[in-house]
Amino acid sequence: MLGVFVAVARVQVQPLRTSVGPPVSSKVLKYCFEGVLRRRVFGSFTSISISMLFDGGRPLYSRGEEPVVLEGGRRYWGRVTAVDEVPWLVDAIGSTLGPEFRCSGPYGDFVVSVPEVEVVHFSSLRVELPEVFKLVFLTPTVLTSKLMAPPNLADRVRPMHKLIPQPSLIFSHLLRMWNSFAPPELRIGKPSEWAPYLLGRQADVTLVELDYRVRPETVVIGRDSSGKLRKARGFRGWVVYRSTAPRKLQEIYSKLLALAQLTGIGRSRGIGLGQVALESLGPKT
Repeated sequence: MLGVFVAVARVQVQPLRTSVGPPVSSKVLKYCFEGVLRRRVFGSFTSISISMLFDGGRPLYSRGEEPVVLEGGRRYWGRVTAVDEVPWLVDAIGSTLGPEFRCSGPYGDFVVSVPEVEVVHFSSLRVELPEVFKLVFLTPTVLTSKLMAPPNLADRVRPMHKLIPQPSLIFSHLLRMWNSFAPPELRIGKPSEWAPYLLGRQADVTLVELDYRVRPETVVIGRDSSGKLRKARGFRGWVVYRSTAPRKLQEIYSKLLALAQLTGIGRSRGIGLGQVALESLGPKT
């Protein structure tokens, strides 16, 4: 089948001994898979998303107070996602790395296993989206105010990080990403620079917050050339939305959220920020 595919490798990582990991644990997976990853840029969006390592349901990253410690013998999980015209990640793991391999490097010694690689054709991306749903932001999510700047004013707007999950910012960003990855026949909306802005406006009108628990959070992402800590500030938590969107618009939300669950939302998706999960809470529309 021709087109664009999303390949998702679900990964288990077991340190052979206790070690101090990088401030964002996704860098362990990045190091272990670096030799087989084929990075591309579609528009302004990287084709590779690497998750944080999770200890059960807890993502591992540093907020600056204490380091990330990876315990010897403990099993952590994560995933590597690749978007491309060919699902090369399947062959890269099957032929080059194998379902289990040893990875040794600056962050320690690990046994890495890949129990599953899922491949989804872009045309099949959708979730069952009910009238009421919860969007969970598993790791700090970084969205900027510029996402909702009208195109004729965008050059004059300074991008500022927003610390609340405003629907317009989420869906404007997701539509930009979808249309960058998708082949022409699967792109959403008329080919216009105004399409993400207009969808964002509709999202703010048709998605109503019923409940939420959101907090700002800072994550250390590394050091700059002078040795100073580099940090990103975003939000983490969850929001329960009620959708009043008509069916056609609800179908668009369904497609975009299906992509978001696999690739993340916002800046620095490539290192595990903006990971989200969706929970159904109400009747189907």
